[in-house]
Amino acid sequence: MKKSHKQRIATPQLTRLAALLCSSAFAAGFGTAAHAQAAPAAAASAPQNGAMSLSQVVVTASPTHRTVLETSQSVTTVSSNLVTNFNPQTPGEVLRLIPGMIGGLNSGPGGNSNISVRGLPITTGGSPFVQIQEDGLPTVLFGDMNFGNNDYWTRFDEGDTIQAVRGGAASTLASGAPGAIINYITPTGNKDGGFVSLDKGIGQNDLTKFNFGVGGHISDDLRYHAEGYLMNGPGARDQGFDAQKGYQIKANITKTLAQHQGFIRLNLKALDEQAPVYVGMPALLSGNAGSVTGISPFPGFDNRTGSYVGIYNQQFRVYDNQSGTFKTVDASGIHPKATAIGAEAHLTPGHGLTFDDKFRYTVMSGTFASQFNGLTPLTSVLGSTVNGQTVGAVRYANGPLTGQAFNGQYLNAGTQIYTNMSDMGNIVNDMSFTKALHVTGGRVTAHGGLFYMDQTIAQDWHPNSSYQTLDGINPAGLNLYSTTGQLLTLNGVSGFNTAWGAGTNRSYNIHAADTAPYLNMTWDHGPMTIEGGVRRDILHVTGWAESASAATTTTQMVNGALVSTSTVDPTTYEPLNYKAAYNSYTLGGLYMLNDNTTAFARISRGGRFNVDRNILSGYTNPDGTLNSSGSQLAISMVNQQEVGIKREGHIADTAYSIDATLFHNTYASSNFDLTKGVAGTYYDSAYKATGLELEGGLAHGGFSLVGNLTYTDAIITANAQGPTPTTMVSTGVGNEPPGTPKLMWMLAPSYRYGPYSGGVMIVGMGRTNVSTSPQYWVPAEVLVHLHLGWQVTKRVSVGLNIHNLFNKQMIGGQLDQGGLTNPYGNGQYLQTVGAVDGRLTTLSVTYKF
Repeated sequence: MKKSHKQRIATPQLTRLAALLCSSAFAAGFGTAAHAQAAPAAAASAPQNGAMSLSQVVVTASPTHRTVLETSQSVTTVSSNLVTNFNPQTPGEVLRLIPGMIGGLNSGPGGNSNISVRGLPITTGGSPFVQIQEDGLPTVLFGDMNFGNNDYWTRFDEGDTIQAVRGGAASTLASGAPGAIINYITPTGNKDGGFVSLDKGIGQNDLTKFNFGVGGHISDDLRYHAEGYLMNGPGARDQGFDAQKGYQIKANITKTLAQHQGFIRLNLKALDEQAPVYVGMPALLSGNAGSVTGISPFPGFDNRTGSYVGIYNQQFRVYDNQSGTFKTVDASGIHPKATAIGAEAHLTPGHGLTFDDKFRYTVMSGTFASQFNGLTPLTSVLGSTVNGQTVGAVRYANGPLTGQAFNGQYLNAGTQIYTNMSDMGNIVNDMSFTKALHVTGGRVTAHGGLFYMDQTIAQDWHPNSSYQTLDGINPAGLNLYSTTGQLLTLNGVSGFNTAWGAGTNRSYNIHAADTAPYLNMTWDHGPMTIEGGVRRDILHVTGWAESASAATTTTQMVNGALVSTSTVDPTTYEPLNYKAAYNSYTLGGLYMLNDNTTAFARISRGGRFNVDRNILSGYTNPDGTLNSSGSQLAISMVNQQEVGIKREGHIADTAYSIDATLFHNTYASSNFDLTKGVAGTYYDSAYKATGLELEGGLAHGGFSLVGNLTYTDAIITANAQGPTPTTMVSTGVGNEPPGTPKLMWMLAPSYRYGPYSGGVMIVGMGRTNVSTSPQYWVPAEVLVHLHLGWQVTKRVSVGLNIHNLFNKQMIGGQLDQGGLTNPYGNGQYLQTVGAVDGRLTTLSVTYKF
């Protein structure tokens, strides 16, 4: 019975795809409408001199074609030049160019960032309040899926533009994005020509990357664009093999309709990329009971260059959850695969009416395979009980010292994890209309539509308990032996599928379909604009989940080693068949003080669904519906208020722009998180934050400057944690939430003189609390990046980029265990900190045509 049920669950997406393909909306529009992009993407192009402009058209979470200056919300557009000069090393690091955004320094080039905004906390992981889009449609429905965060599936291509909307209409013109929408906008061939470039890492940065972009007009009414990259190499860290490799290709073709009646566009994308994931690295710290005061490299493992993965654990064994057999997998880090086809129609039949429809079908899958960290003293392993035996000796399992005794002070007892993301695909369609009416007292614009997205989340987890040396280059596995000489590990692994407890060895197949009608109304009268919107998100979740248990966890002899293994337990089977819904709203007003100055105010309320992180946690009835506890936990809501002022103009020959926003938000959540440990698995928490976002730019002759600053005062207003929903204890109320610095800033001056150009980017973060209770602080940190360019000929240019120019060792706002807990000697402590890359140098050659 259950097996056939699993097979039936896999089909709804194809059924809904067929329905969408046959719908009159698709037939009429050959595409989909964009709540986030109702105008051609080219309209959002940022100025190429690098200075921030308020005259750009907002195409993200904007129902009408207005400029940043005319929009009653906070909008940032990041040009392709700025991103290229910054040379970010992780997908999340790109977001440091946007005020208010938190996260992205430590995760690695494959993603896995904890991304937040405006002091909204990350209580579990991923991006619960931030939606990442490509050309106006979300890449995934939920930004914080376990082993499937939204930054896994999005990569920046040279030539792209990034536009971000924080707060405001992000609550009503997107699903699950009350904090912000980050929209990656692809060129559409409005400009004829293209480029090819070769980026070659020098020294520590052993990576070669080929980039291209080409587009233009095939005829007067037909244009195209194609772009992408191909890369290969070990990457930024000493892993001993080509750990970073793969490609992305995106293309579109646009047919302009006669008599200015809009366009029809076809979009394609293919992504297949393997990249390392970083989960914190060891460092020696000095400090006191309240804060860290200094950092230095741990001997043999520099957190700027080291890796937990090397040639001795480039592959590892996993234990199949169904068959109970072993297989070998690659430690490939994050390996997403995505193939997408989409279509878009923007139709303007006249009489003030516009119809938009935007559609995309994406086949997505991948793997997450890496070694996590677990700093452990050797003394706590010797004498401990593993697989029912007392550990009496630790010896090298591989490498040049195989069989010899290990006598190091510390080792890595972190989890070796392999997750098969067998299906993460989705279907999304957004259909909308816009109608402008001239009425007595001004103009009214109505914008309404229907959003639909069906997201599959099918995964199989394999967490192994492992032991290895704490070496940053090619760490060796460590075998444990009992006091009687019994081998307790296979190549350093003592338990297959047993790390983090039996409940984390799990399999599930979930379909989550969100249907959301929305309506936005705008009234313009002279210098005043008033805008309001409502949205209702209705989620239907179907599927199943199951995990291992004590009954399916055992010890057995495998090749002479006594190891533990587990498989999923059929008695834990949890059906899922429930609905949940929430309402969102926004109301904003803007007043144009003069031709180049506006002031705005806005209130908004938006939500998000909690789906895969709540499975197997006692929140459903036997028939799959939500019980009373599950109904309370299915939705989290965010309330925001903001006021701002924007201005651009000239002082003599200097152009300038400035955008300042004051914000306040409140947020509450009750949830379930396995990573918090038994004592904090269930939690009820609430937060509030008040802050200032400031960004601006100026340009004078060959000089330009872009900068931003965010000040956030965030407070924990409720925080109860416990092993069950009825045994929670409150702590930390009144403290600052972990991982939310009070101050973040970026400053990027640049100068062009004839064929030569150069600049620096300085990115700073104030001191950060890393513990809920008691508070524990890590120091403020600053990174400096350098870029130099030479236009050799009209078509050929050469660039030099140095990331982390001064090779600074950083904590990156991350400190495991929230304090100094592992004494190392000489007043220092060994602790896990952020994995911020050291100095990385890249030489680029570009040919434009």
